[in-house]
Amino acid sequence: MRLPLFLSAAFALTACVTPALSNDEIAGVDWHLVGLEGQEVGWEALLRFEGDKVAGNAPCNRWFGTNSAALPAVSILGIGATKMACPDLAAESAFFEALQAMQRAELDQGHLYLIGPEGRIMEFAKGPGEPCLSCLARQ
Repeated sequence: MRLPLFLSAAFALTACVTPALSNDEIAGVDWHLVGLEGQEVGWEALLRFEGDKVAGNAPCNRWFGTNSAALPAVSILGIGATKMACPDLAAESAFFEALQAMQRAELDQGHLYLIGPEGRIMEFAKGPGEPCLSCLARQ
């Protein structure tokens, strides 16, 4: 069955609309990184939104920055961090690089997804032991 052209266009447009996401839905929660680029991570990292401020723990250091965009858009700038050395500095660099590339946030099944260009994705959960849902989808 073929749909009239205007109905097909309407369905296509609704499929692309991201539901509104407010700071109230994600603020004040320690979001644990469970997946990066569709792969489970073997290290701990946290993200917390408080208004336009973001902060957390990277694999080695505590960090802070600013989200200069209004949700659901994301533009994390001015990342600063403590300067402790540890064996996971490469993971920390990957975390910061990915975080700065993210462009929008979405909530789905209780997980926070930060999405960047070309389908880049960071998946966060409220608990560190939760599964990476985007990782399972790629298996």
